[in-house]
Amino acid sequence: MRRLIDAYLACQGASMAQLKLLAYLAEQPRRSTDIASFFDQAPRTVTQAIDALEQNGLVFRSPAPDDRRSKLVQITDAGRATLGLAMPLYDDIVGQTFGSLTADELEGLDAAIKHLNRLVDHLETKASVPETQVPAPKSRAHD
Repeated sequence: MRRLIDAYLACQGASMAQLKLLAYLAEQPRRSTDIASFFDQAPRTVTQAIDALEQNGLVFRSPAPDDRRSKLVQITDAGRATLGLAMPLYDDIVGQTFGSLTADELEGLDAAIKHLNRLVDHLETKASVPETQVPAPKSRAHD
């Protein structure tokens, strides 16, 4: 589905990742550190994404009023226009994809996602145990 959405959005000069970033910035200007934290991305990855959007005139950076070392990233009118053109394409593809599922299939998908979220929560909790308490992996005998 991601490939299909990216292919359609490429016609609008955007990608799904860029669309998500534009939608996030449409709410309010943000610092790159806040963007990196929200999307759980490395700061360098976010900087590259912002650079690409800025080169295309979809966002701009301005000094943060409360910290002159920091910059706020803001969506431009062109960014809002791109978002306005791309969102209906995105919504249509998502609607067609998930709209093709029966009620039972949607319930099964919902249950699977909830199960996976619980599993990830459990694994994250387990991973936060100090390393000295984590059992060492068992060595395997070689043939």
